[in-house]
Amino acid sequence: MRFDSKSAPALAGLLTAALIALSGCGSDSGSSAEPETTPTATLVVVEQGFDSLDELSDYVAQSLDGVEVSLESETNPDFNREAEPERLHVEFASDESRAKDLEATAFIVQATSQAAFDYDILVVTGDVAAGEWRYLYDRSTVEDLTADGQIDVADIWDSAEQSFDTIHR
Repeated sequence: MRFDSKSAPALAGLLTAALIALSGCGSDSGSSAEPETTPTATLVVVEQGFDSLDELSDYVAQSLDGVEVSLESETNPDFNREAEPERLHVEFASDESRAKDLEATAFIVQATSQAAFDYDILVVTGDVAAGEWRYLYDRSTVEDLTADGQIDVADIWDSAEQSFDTIHR
């Protein structure tokens, strides 16, 4: 087999790129086999209200796996009602997909905006194999984010008062 000298550099470049990709040293070696999806632009705020923690939990569990919903006052024996804000914790099993986790967070925020029970801070946590990520929202922020009947998914994490996220960054 004979190679034209003009095609040798191109062939060498293709072979180098193939070797880098196979060795895992490429620029996206940490990404999954599936391409990252784009999150939904907006979600419409649910119209139904949630009078209890169980109603909210049942609603969120219809769309997310491994959901746990709790109030800190009910799960923390050292909770001080006079000195600490009431935290509503919503935890679910994340698959580490940034787009899906953004949508899930927006879904949770829009649902909790309709909670008829008291809470001061919403804590959304995604559990993943590598650990967890967490975003905290004041109740007033939840109300502001959903005031016009929809919620912008892409901006949901930027609106949080606090975040602890080493998975998506």
